[in-house]
Amino acid sequence: MHPYLPATKLVNRFTPLMDYLSEHTGRDVRIRIGSTYQDHADAVGGGEVDIAFFGPGGYVMFSHEHGVPPLLGRLDFGGTSTFQGVVVTLKSSPFSTLSDLKGKRFAFGDPNSTMSSLVPRAMLKQAGVDTTDFASFEHLQNHHNVALAVMLKKYHAGSVKEEVYREYKARGLRALAWSPEISSHIFVASPLLPPEMTAKLRELFQTIHTDPNSQAILKGIKGKTKRIIPAKDADYETLRKLILSAE
Repeated sequence: MHPYLPATKLVNRFTPLMDYLSEHTGRDVRIRIGSTYQDHADAVGGGEVDIAFFGPGGYVMFSHEHGVPPLLGRLDFGGTSTFQGVVVTLKSSPFSTLSDLKGKRFAFGDPNSTMSSLVPRAMLKQAGVDTTDFASFEHLQNHHNVALAVMLKKYHAGSVKEEVYREYKARGLRALAWSPEISSHIFVASPLLPPEMTAKLRELFQTIHTDPNSQAILKGIKGKTKRIIPAKDADYETLRKLILSAE
């Protein structure tokens, strides 16, 4: 999976899912966390992993480069399967619009992160702000690093997913701009897997909500997840167009 959170958090969150898959496939399913988003994509494209978890932006970029892989399912949060990102700043800052950030310092997350890089770049461009308009900008490793860097006043603003913004809001952050609703994270399989195993995995993912331990499994993946639903490539067309608009 991509390193969208610190490795220790990802291991804790996804261990219930690994246990579930190991039990029902009879295989020893282990977690592999990429050192970067690109490292994760390269491992999937190179056939080094059998199952992968992608953020929507990572999936769009991966499918553009490697073609659409077998889709296992995407996250559903109880009737909605989209989420948002936030450009954050300090509550005490004077900024009211994205255009106010010209000449300021900005923190992105990993270059291939949906809500901390790809989507906010498009939002900024729509507001007439290019990265060359910043006094400086930097790509930090993950969403938490971005939030903390803004709180410590190393940057005037930064971009994170909603979940991280909510976590740090009470500690001094406020939302400067919200992204459009974007289709949620997705699980895919390696095209090298036998078709019968891919079909079994798809069924296992889409019936997690019936497992006695479903709450721990789904909450670990993402706090509000209620089930894994069928996915199709067209679910990500809005994001695909948004990313292309920023190029």
